[in-house]
Amino acid sequence: MEQKKRRTQKKELVKETRELNVMFAKGGSGGSSPRITIPASWLEHMGVTPEDRETEITYSPRTKKITIRKKGSKVSDEEVGE
Repeated sequence: MEQKKRRTQKKELVKETRELNVMFAKGGSGGSSPRITIPASWLEHMGVTPEDRETEITYSPRTKKITIRKKGSKVSDEEVGE
């Protein structure tokens, strides 16, 4: 009987884009708070958990981009496209 060699494929990380709607929650005093729901799979990949959920969010007025990083991550601005 011949033994077949098993090849393990590494899961290739691919940039993923999703179109999400901004929700506006109305407060009791008449103001509103904008909110966006982020896919759980993205947060899991970033290492964000209910116990370790600190993030750093940056807005660039020049590019009109919002960048979300796990606090303390070693990702450079060049890697996120700044």
